[in-house]
Amino acid sequence: MTLNELRYVVAVAQTQHFSKAAEACHVSQPSLSIAVKKLEEELGITIFQRGKRQVEVTPEGEAVVQQAQKVIEEAEKLSYLKSVQKSPLEGVLKIGAIFTIGPYLYPSLVPYMREKHPKMPLHIDEDYTENLRKKLLTAEIDIAVLALPFSDPAIETLEVYDEDFMPLFYDGHPFSEASSVSVKDIAGKDLIMLGKGNCFRDQVIAACPNCFSPNSNNEDWVVGSSLETIRHMVAMKLGITVMPVTALAKQTDYPGLDSRPFADPVPKRRVILAWRSSFPRKEAVKVVAESLQHALAGQVDLLPLQQDS
Repeated sequence: MTLNELRYVVAVAQTQHFSKAAEACHVSQPSLSIAVKKLEEELGITIFQRGKRQVEVTPEGEAVVQQAQKVIEEAEKLSYLKSVQKSPLEGVLKIGAIFTIGPYLYPSLVPYMREKHPKMPLHIDEDYTENLRKKLLTAEIDIAVLALPFSDPAIETLEVYDEDFMPLFYDGHPFSEASSVSVKDIAGKDLIMLGKGNCFRDQVIAACPNCFSPNSNNEDWVVGSSLETIRHMVAMKLGITVMPVTALAKQTDYPGLDSRPFADPVPKRRVILAWRSSFPRKEAVKVVAESLQHALAGQVDLLPLQQDS
């Protein structure tokens, strides 16, 4: 068993393709395939289920891939010790965010990080929570920006800020006459929601249980694939919606729309950073958390960051 064999296994798990994995590892496909097969025979485990178009990790292979990633990261730690001048704030940092956070965070976070930490460029990604969790475990990304609830024993988290929700509606809607909107008033068949499986949809329903009840005729809901799609649907007067406050930071750029704060108790979500427990660049996590708070100062309720003991 060699470190290269473990790298090949992780690469195949990430790309789900032997040719792409070989290209990423700068080796020929036959060499990579032979090395992976050799490791499988040595362990007595089928790590990958080979298909005609895609390769999938087997249930028993999941543990092998995760352990291989840990070994690789431990080797990287030795590289840092070998070169004392090597800083954890140098080198590409791969960061992912859920779809309802990324578009409103990255435009502020990326230029701030570029100015303050030019030696640590960001590679950014957007995906659903479960996909980002998997990408963390396979090191496709280093850090993820997620919303609670979230839990995984192999992943550490840091709570960073609370974000209020706000109703969004079109000019002339009855809510325009109010100084604030009660959560119970948004229940109705003209509420436009994200599709099933999106965590923000679940959070809105949790904040407004009446939105999901026999009385609200959920079959009449209009469903959008993204917050931006929903925003345009509201502008066309197809209904109203609920947005995270960061999505409304540049509301003046969208004529024909209006919003008001929710009356107390205001529904909100808690946003966290998540990273693999084995991730060696812990200082980079702290820097991202501080930069994220700086980028969103004035838009959200920032939480005190945990101090190292």
